This record gives sequence, C-alpha cells and structure tokens, in this order.
Amino acid sequence: MTSFDSFFARAMGDSCQSYEYQRRLALEPWPEVMIAPTGVGKTAAVVLGWLWRRQNAPDDTPLRLVLCLPMRSLVEQTRDRVEDWLKKLGARTDPSLPHPEHGLAVLMGGGEREKQPPAWVQTPERPAILIGTQDMLLSRALMRGYGISRFRWPVDFALLHNDAQWVFDEVQAMGAGLATSTQLQGLRTAMGTARPSRSLWMSATLDPAWLATVDHKAPDRVLRVPHDVPADQDNPDLRRLIDARKHLRPAATRPAGAGAKDRDAYTTALAGEVLEAHRHGTTTLVILNTVARAQAVYGTLKKQMGAAAGDRLLLIHARFRPRERTEQLKRLTGEGAGRDRIVVATQAVEAGIDVSSALLVTELAPWSSLVQRFGRVNRYGECQNGAEIRWIDLSLSKEEDPKGEMALPYAAEDLAAARDRLAGLDDNDAAPAKLSPTDRPPPVRHVLRRKDLLDLFDTDPDLTGFDIDVSPFIRDAKDTDFQVLWRDIPDEATARRQPLPDRDELCSVPIRRAEDLLKGRQGWRLNPQAKGSDSTWMRLDGKPWPGLVVMLDAAQGGYDPDIGLAPEMTKEKVPVLAPPDGPEDTATAPHIESPNDDRDSRQDHAVLLAEHLGNVAAAAERLCADLHRTVAMPAPDHAAVVTAARWHDVGKAHDEFQARMVEPARPPGTLLAKAEKYERAKGRPYFRHELASALAYLDQNGGTASADLVAYLIAAHHGKVRLSLRALPQEKPPADICRFARGIHEGDPLPAVDLGDGSRSEALSLSLRLMELGADEDGDPSWASRTARLLADHRPFRLAWLESLVRIADWRASAAEQEKARQEKAGKAVVGREDGDDGR
Repeated sequence: MTSFDSFFARAMGDSCQSYEYQRRLALEPWPEVMIAPTGVGKTAAVVLGWLWRRQNAPDDTPLRLVLCLPMRSLVEQTRDRVEDWLKKLGARTDPSLPHPEHGLAVLMGGGEREKQPPAWVQTPERPAILIGTQDMLLSRALMRGYGISRFRWPVDFALLHNDAQWVFDEVQAMGAGLATSTQLQGLRTAMGTARPSRSLWMSATLDPAWLATVDHKAPDRVLRVPHDVPADQDNPDLRRLIDARKHLRPAATRPAGAGAKDRDAYTTALAGEVLEAHRHGTTTLVILNTVARAQAVYGTLKKQMGAAAGDRLLLIHARFRPRERTEQLKRLTGEGAGRDRIVVATQAVEAGIDVSSALLVTELAPWSSLVQRFGRVNRYGECQNGAEIRWIDLSLSKEEDPKGEMALPYAAEDLAAARDRLAGLDDNDAAPAKLSPTDRPPPVRHVLRRKDLLDLFDTDPDLTGFDIDVSPFIRDAKDTDFQVLWRDIPDEATARRQPLPDRDELCSVPIRRAEDLLKGRQGWRLNPQAKGSDSTWMRLDGKPWPGLVVMLDAAQGGYDPDIGLAPEMTKEKVPVLAPPDGPEDTATAPHIESPNDDRDSRQDHAVLLAEHLGNVAAAAERLCADLHRTVAMPAPDHAAVVTAARWHDVGKAHDEFQARMVEPARPPGTLLAKAEKYERAKGRPYFRHELASALAYLDQNGGTASADLVAYLIAAHHGKVRLSLRALPQEKPPADICRFARGIHEGDPLPAVDLGDGSRSEALSLSLRLMELGADEDGDPSWASRTARLLADHRPFRLAWLESLVRIADWRASAAEQEKARQEKAGKAVVGREDGDDGR
C-alpha cells in the first residue's frame, strides 16, 4: 500500500508535505463538518483524501465525489487543480481513480452541448469527480436540473443521491442552499438510498449549529483545524500560515452619502488612496461589495495610471463572460503572481482564489466575508514585517442614506456586528489564529420539506405547462441569476434561426438587474417546442426567471469585455464571440428536446428489435453485476432492472413506430428498433413506444409481485412517461375512441415480439384502462395509484436509481451497436482496398 504522504507528494510536488489533518481524511472515516483557516489546503485534503481512499478503501468510499461551490470562479480554478493532480497520480491508466478527461466533470451555467449524456452519467460504476456551482448541482439534486433536458432530470438526481460524497465548500456563501443541503442529507438518511451517500460541510467560518434543520440534526462529527489536531498545532509550516501578521486600520476614505455625486466622489477618492498606499513590487487587493463600485474604482484607476494600467491593473468579478473571466483569472493566479499590480474585485475573490497581497483595502462586510477576505492577505506568511489591511466604514446616517443603499447587498445589522468585531481584535492584528468564528447564523427563508421532495419527483409540468420553481431552495431571492449572450440579430427571422448558445458566450446576470438590462432591448429565449432550425429561439415576453438563457442584439450594447456587464452602455456594440462551428441539428439539443422526440431510434444502421432487446438486457445484467461488487444489490431489484431492459422497447412493434423507420434494405415483416432514418412527423403526434411496452408487459405479467415496478421502469426509460398518464394538451382525440394518451389509442394491436432470449411477448390489443381515476371495472388500480404506491414503497432515491440503471443500459447497448456497425463498415472498406482499390 502506498503511504498517503508519498501519494500526496506525487500530486502536490515532492517539496509539499501533508498536514496531519489531511492524513486523517485519508486514513479515517470523514467528519461531517471541517472548520479550518483559509489557505491551509482544505480542497487538497478532501480531493486527495478521497482519491487515496478510492485506491485503498473502495468499499467504504462513495464512487462519486461532488464538490459543490458557491461561485463559478471557484469551479474553474478547482477543476484545473484537480485535473493536474489526477494526471500526476497516473489516473489515465489507474481504473481505481477517475480518468482526468472522462471521470472529471464540471457543472456550471451555460448548458451542456453534448448530444449524448456525459461519461460520468453513463458509467455509474466508475469513480468520478463532479465540480459545480450550487445552482447546477442542487437543481439536479432537486430533480429540476438547470441547463439539461427535463427528461434527463431523474438520472442526474439518482446519481447525485446514491454513492456520492458531497462536499459543500465555503458554506458561509451558500445562502438558501445551505438549508437545502442539510435537508437533502437528512431526507436521504430518513428515506434511504440504494447506495450510501454522505455530506461534508467546510469553511473557515462555520458553526455546526447552522446545519440543524427539521430533518437533519446538528452534526456530532466535527474536525476543527488545528484545534483538534495536536500535531498540526505544533507544525511550524502551519503556524506560519495561521499566525501571519496582518496590521488592521480604518481607511482614510469613506462615503459621505448614497447619492450619485457622493458615490462618484467616494470611488474617486478611494482610487487615490489605493494608488498612494500601494507598495511597488507587491500586490494590492481592493474588494468592493458591488460590481458597479468595483467598475467605478477600476475605471478611475485606469485613467490615473495611464499606460501603466495595462499590465498592472486587473478587474475581477462574477459578471464577465467565461472567456474574459478566464483571461483575468490567469493574470491573477498564473505566473508572475507576485509582480507589481493592483487587483480590484468583488466577493468573487473571497474564497477559493489562490492569491496573496501585501495590502488589502476592503469595504466593511459581514464577519464571515471579512474573514475570507483577510485570507487573501499575507496568505503564505511571505510578508516578514506583516501585511496591511484597511477597512472602509460604510455606516451612514438616515439622512445620508435614506434607503440604506450603501450597505447592500448585505444587511446593515450584519455590517454593524462586523464593525464591533474589528474593534475587539487584539493589537489590531487580523492573523487567522486571532479571528473568532461568527456567531450570527445565516437567515433561513425556505426549507425543503419531505412533501416538497416527493412533489418534485414528478417531472411532468402541470396542466398549465409550468414546473415547480426550485430557485428559492437554491439561492436567496436577491442572488438568483439568469444567463445572457449577445449575437448579431438585425431582424426577427435572423434571431429565430440563431445557433444554440455556447458556454463561453454566456454572462450571468442577477435577476435584480433584469429590468436595467432589458429596458429598451428585446430578449429572446430558447423555444422549448423547437422543431427545426427556423424556430430555435422565441421572443421573451415578460421577466426572465432563474436559469433562463436570454439572447440580446449585440448592437444594443450591455456588455464591455474590459469591465463586464454594463446595462447602461447602449451605444457601444458588444463583441460577439463566434457561435459553435458547423451545422447544429436543433432537434437534438438536450435542453430543447420535446415530448415528441425519439432521437435514440435514429442510428447509422438498422438494428433488429429482438437483437436490441437482447443487447440491452445483457448490458443491464453487466451493469448490475459491476455495481453489486461494491454494494450488494437486492435480488428483486436486480431482476426488475434486467426484466425491464428486456421488455423496454416491445412497444416499437406498434405499426405507428414501424411506419416511421425508413430502411431501404428492410425485409418484409421485419421489426426494427433503430434505422438510419426515423421520420418523426409521420403518423400520430407524441407517440411513445415505451408506454405501449409497459402496457404489453402488464397485460401479460400483471399478477406478479414486481409487475408494477417493472412496468414503471419500462415506461420511464426515456423520462417522458413516469408518474402520471394522461394525454398531452396538444393531442387530438380520435373520432370514435374514448381513451388515448401519448399516441396510443384504446384497442391498438401490437404484434408478437421476440424478446431476444427465446421468450416472447404475445400479440395483443393494448388497453388504457389504467388511465382512469381509481380502480377500473375489474378492480385493478390506476397508473397513478400504482406509481404512488411504488414511490411510497421504494422512496424517491431508490426508485430513481433503478429507473436510471435501465436508461443507462439502453444508452450503452445502443452505443455498442453503433460502434459495432462502424467497425464493420470500416472493415469492409479495408477489404475493398485490398481487393484492388489502392485508396488513391
């Protein structure tokens, strides 16, 4: 067994030695809470500790490590570090570790462009590290994943609640998401999961009592660094970090009022004080509480510094497009990080940004935020005579600031409490060892309850077409964002035909700025019912909502690559980032997939139905067996998954489906599962073959103990027929039939089907009696009653897990069929050349 010290040194570099608390995370069961000063390697501790345990204690270590971070800037920097560690540890050739490309995933705003689910979704039996913002991760954990197709929501939900080690970093910045994170862990414990999952909350400023909610008690297993680790208390390297001296004093500049003239005078004076206090050859960090004030100070400094500003002045905040933000962060944390420069920033640098300054000038903020900001000063103890912190008092009288605007986005009472803490510091020293933890719990406004989770398990929109809004469980109302991109759209026709957005084009915009940005500008949003390239986008009528992607005309301004989001800039054209190259089939875009799509039935070659059913059943068997090696899978669940896989596409024998399969070389009477061309527009709209499959299974196996579970797994294998069974509002009723739903009509014939293993589904007429409310005329329960009982018996986390295994087996078998056809085609081409075609 490799020692953790040598493992750590391989990842971090031979000169880096692990601290004792980092060894504990590798060698002992994890705590629920870790409280550690800034700059002592918490991220390395959890990532390398988990990786080491995956190698040496895999049976007791969840397969997925989920790093949930409050800000995008943390995600990007953490991704780069983790990728570097994986490569140094040889993860490309070590199956016990996540592959640096396939097993490391980033989940951020902007949507996923892949037409197939990512590797971590398709391979739940392999280790993976997921790094994402709380918006992307918690929305998926609530079955309402931002930026992905609604039909994939159950799969991401299942994988994030089963076999997952969650790590919530910088919890003081999580807002409403903190209570949601604790409730989800409490509900997992109370309701049970298919595979164990755990949570770890960590921060420099965290009271474990904050984590007590209605279904989650305050954690008992708490690790305080270095207090609980005697070896680290005496470690000279760690002492140098936590005792690093930081001289504290009030800034000379402070605002005189909240009016426009007072704000201008304040930011101008502050820029002057910063220039005067800056020490040549060092980094000065200036942190403002709002993007607007940061932009103003940056603009003034740029004018005063003239030509020297190009290399020495940076602006960092969260309202840049990823491309510009990445460029700025590289300048901030890349080579030459100690050179002569002034960095103007917002809360975006409070946590996770690996930067150190000799001078910090910061506006007053809540105590937890100040502790994080102080961690960006003399971070490594490199300033032998100590560093300097100047704090700006934002307190104003009622007459000077009638609306309390200068305190925003914080509460005035939180700033007052922080001011009192500053006044009580010994020797005006802000060294980490002298900073007391906060005693002000974050406000809790929305708490996820058991009923909420059960309601969210149903992914169908209501009869009016709306979904449950999960944003109150993810962010405080004032913090919710939507995404904006800019394109050249001179007219409406051009706007509607624009390609799908690329992540690099998107700028996060707070909902509270929506009115400013959209005033005088027409917004466009993705059309959820898009059926072709002429209708990818539709007009945005009304206000945007969290997670929405909005397109604007670049000619109308609103953004500057140098300063970021700028709603007041209306005359300067926004530089357009080139949309993705090549044609894009909008019908295959994951987040605009419609209930009418059956894209998986279109492949480069035909596949016989019996062959496909056998392949998917075999894939399900292998997947269950692989998962069983680490966590025992109950035999009834295993059997249900494999049985559902064998029956999942029986409904494709329906005449409506077979008529859409276009295959020139198709022998008469052959039943196909896939073909080179699938004509969706043919026949009945909204036809769902998986409903026919489930009905056929129940007709022939309705008396078995697991019949309802298997039928549900069959029906749900595309995510489009789940808890409810009703006709869609757009479906037209047949003239002489009372029951119809999802393109299936009462009495439709379904021929016999070979199930691929010698067994068969017999020919029958499909019945939709289980659409009825309550029991049917034979006393059999309705579909709604059956699925409600399944949810009550299996609970959401286990039921979604089984549902996902059938879907993943289907994806994998289909991919293998596609790859086999490619290889056969390539082999024929090689044979052809050998027979006389020299390839020239």
